Amino acid sequence: MAYQIKSVLKDVGYQVRTQIGEHVILADEPLKAGGTDAAPNPVQYLLAALNSCLSITAKSMARKHPEIGLKKFEVTTSALVKRAPDKTSKVAEINVHFEVETELALADQQHFMRSVIKYCTIHSSLDPAIEINFEF
Repeated sequence: MAYQIKSVLKDVGYQVRTQIGEHVILADEPLKAGGTDAAPNPVQYLLAALNSCLSITAKSMARKHPEIGLKKFEVTTSALVKRAPDKTSKVAEINVHFEVETELALADQQHFMRSVIKYCTIHSSLDPAIEINFEF
């Protein structure tokens, strides 16, 4: 599957209007960074993409395997962004916390969670230099 997304820098703060098929999203930076805080910043969208992918992967697996009995799947992430001496910055660490309820025994639920992480496209695509810590 291939994707094409078009983004246009607006003349307001750091706002970027992005067209994704029929959907339009806005990105910006906080006021303290010179933006207008009209939308999430790109790092927040990265974390949202990870959360969404993990959640969709869990739902997909639960649909294929009804014995999982997925009752609750919540993901909370936080990230540490480090700035280098040359003023570049990078997401250096992502912490992922899950709140999950299934009908599985604990060992089976942990196996399910490891599978969710393994099959999440966004997780698989992130730079291996980013430390990602999972807690479930």
